[in-house]
Order: sequence, then C-alpha cells, then structure tokens
Amino acid sequence: MQETRSQLDWLWRAVDVLRGGMTGDAMQQLVLSAVFLRHVSDVPEAAAQGRPTWRDVIGQVGGSGHPEWVVQQALRAWSGDYGRLRVDLDDDQVLGQLNTGAPRMDQALRDLFAVLDEAGRALTMAELYEQFLARFSEDRAGGEYYTPRGVVRTLVGLTAPAPGDDVYDPACGSAGFLAEAARYVETRHGQLADHIGPALQLFGQDVNAGARRVAAMNLILNGLGDDMGRDLGRSDSLLYGSEARETYDIVLANPPFSMKWQDDRYDRYVPWRYGQPPRSKADFAWVQHVLGSLKPRGRAAVLLANGAAFRGGAEQRIRAGLVHDDVLAAVVQLPAGLFPHTRIPACVWVFDTCKQAHAKGRVLFVDAQDAGTQVSRGRRILAEEDVARIVGTFRGWSERGEADEQGWCRTVTLAEIEATDFDLQPARHVMPVTVDAAPGEDERRVRELTEELYGHFAEAARLERELRDVLEAL
Repeated sequence: MQETRSQLDWLWRAVDVLRGGMTGDAMQQLVLSAVFLRHVSDVPEAAAQGRPTWRDVIGQVGGSGHPEWVVQQALRAWSGDYGRLRVDLDDDQVLGQLNTGAPRMDQALRDLFAVLDEAGRALTMAELYEQFLARFSEDRAGGEYYTPRGVVRTLVGLTAPAPGDDVYDPACGSAGFLAEAARYVETRHGQLADHIGPALQLFGQDVNAGARRVAAMNLILNGLGDDMGRDLGRSDSLLYGSEARETYDIVLANPPFSMKWQDDRYDRYVPWRYGQPPRSKADFAWVQHVLGSLKPRGRAAVLLANGAAFRGGAEQRIRAGLVHDDVLAAVVQLPAGLFPHTRIPACVWVFDTCKQAHAKGRVLFVDAQDAGTQVSRGRRILAEEDVARIVGTFRGWSERGEADEQGWCRTVTLAEIEATDFDLQPARHVMPVTVDAAPGEDERRVRELTEELYGHFAEAARLERELRDVLEAL
C-alpha cells in the first residue's frame, strides 16, 4: 500500500509539470487517455494487430528524444471501437499541446508513463482512472465530469437497479452512475444462469465531447463496452430528449446546478408537462426530461441545488404539479461540502412513476445534512455507513410506507406539502432534535453573540473611516 501511494505521489508530480505547459482540460484528457492506453495496449504483440504494445510504448518513451511523438502515435493507433463505444484519442487540441519541445515537458511524459507502468502492477486501470477523476475534481479541473463516489452509490442504491433494467444518464459526465449501476447489480445478483447477454442495458448522453471521451474510456476500463445499448449520445438532452426518444426503467442524473439555458427551439422534443421552466434556472427542465424518459413503471434519482426545493414562480407551480401527480417519492438533503467544484448544497429527488399502494399520497423527507465525514476544511464525503443509512431508510419506507425519526426522516402527506406552498426542503418537514440547554448555557451564548456583534460593529466603523479617507483624497 505504501509503495502504491509513493507511486501515485510521483505520478501527481509529473501531472503538475504537465499542467504548467498545457491547459487544464487538455492535461486531464491526456492523463486519462494515457491510463486508458496502459489498459488496452497491454496485450501480446499478436493481439495488438500492428499497433504498438505497452512494452513498445514504454521502451520508446524512455529512450526517445521525442517522447511526445511516441505518445501521439500510440494514442492515434489505439483510437477505435470497443464494443458499442468509440474512443477517439487523437484530439488535435490535446495532442497539439505536446509539441513544445520543452525538456521539462519531455521528462514529465517519461515520468508519467514510467509510473503508470509501475502502478499497473498494484492497481487496476479502472481503479487508477477513478483516482485520477477524483483528484482532478478536487483540483476543480474537470470537476463537472465527476460525481463523488459516495453520492453516486447513494443515488444508485435509492433506485436499486435489477437484472434486465435499462439505465440512462442524460448528462453522463464520466459515466460514474452507469458504472456503479452495473457494479450494484453484479454485487447483489452475480452471474445469472438464466440471463442471456448483459445484466443491464446502459445508455448515456452528454453534449460535451470531452465528457463523452472520459465516459467511454471509464466504461471500457470497467468492462462495460458490450453492455451499452448504443454509443454515447451527443445531442443536447434538454432540447432533443434521449437518443431515438427511448424510455428507460431507471434514470440517474447529476445535471449542472441551476444553469442558465435557452429554450428557443419550436421543434423541441422534451415536453413541459408541468410547465415551462424559467430560463434563468434549468433544474426543472432536467427534471421534466428525466420524467419524460421513464417507462410507465420507471424510477429516477436526480441531484438538484437546494434552491429548486423552495423557489417561487414557475418553479413552485412545477413542484405543485409533481406533488399532485404523486410521482415524487422522496427528497434527501445531503450535507454541504460534498462537491469540490461547487459550494452549492444539494438534495436528491427520487421519482417513481408507479408507487406501491402504501406509498401513494406520501413523500419521504430525509434530512442528512449532518451526515458524512469531514476530510478537510469545507470538504466532506459520504462513507459507506452514511450511504447505507440513507438507502436503508428509503428502502424501509418503500416497503412500509411510513418512516418517522426525529431529526432524520419523516413521512409527509401531499396535503401537508400543499399547506407549505409546496416547499420541499427536508428541514421544513423533518422534526428537529430538541436538546435542553445546560444551566447558564443560554446566557453564555448570548454573551458570545453580543461580543461577536460588537466586533462586527467595530470592523464596519473601521472600514467606513478608511472609505471616507479615500473619498476625501479624490
């Protein structure tokens, strides 16, 4: 373990040098492509079909005066079809940035490939790829491609994929949801003797070409190239719907939070069943696309910014429609600090187009804002026990239709939700835990807050004096 960690530290140092000579996105694409190359080219010469094997690449990169040329040629040679996915590694916008001739860049490439060679003996390339995605997300380079593993496992567990399901992600990023759905089914059901073909059919879509490349490589590294229903779609999900206008058993999505968007197409496929979303926020455009992509007995889990739960206007009317149609099964408040590339807190919305009888007319609210483990200042992760508690609470509610735990969860009727003007914040519905203050605690807290307020007054006065001095000097 210590040796692997040392190799990874060395690898990050090589990446930092590359970062200095390339744009962040190009650097990320190059490193992930190198991990992919390590996997697909590590074959006997006969199986390489005239393409350079990993041993060829390592030998030439280490001994060549022009390692960037060797890397370019190898990536171009290994572009192609893998199952139902196509991976194009010869992106000129990425490879063109290698032609610097700078000695530091050449050495960084040698270091990168040497460490990949060593790390491949201790880790699978799928594991290394996942670590890279997480690291890039922490650095906020390509974070939009990656959803933290604990969050992914939570959404997949809430929808509980089963053998034979079609699973779709309309904004697939790095395809973490699709890969985890396949792992979920394999872990719980294993190889099914009476099942022919893939246990799941996977479908992904993303308008970003870089994201599609990252997703395709991730899926292939996880052995899922043949489990895809088709290649990754490239159209805009909000305008065109899913490829071939398919419907699915399960939809999982982490769309960009509260993004601005334009709805200026008259031939748009996605129907606004619950009303047109505001152009300033696309959250409920995504929700309606997800619901429109579900089969009659489908289920979905979507990550949304907290504001989607309480903003007024058109979004309130859409929430009212969702509640009245009884397609909303649960809302789970996640803890803050889970997403390195954004500080916006989020909720998971769980949808079910055909609730069981005991769940009809009810919504489960889970307030998990205090869950998770602090890993650094402002950063938390959902550990396995957190995921298990959230998913277990929902599974129990699904089976019984009732759940009520002070400070954690509560079952709420549709009439109660309507009485709050369709405010769907879990904290609005889950009863907080009441703690009796120790003797003198209230007075102590008042003194602390008073001192803090006086401090703010003093700082405001100081700033006012400085601003007056500046204005008088003009």
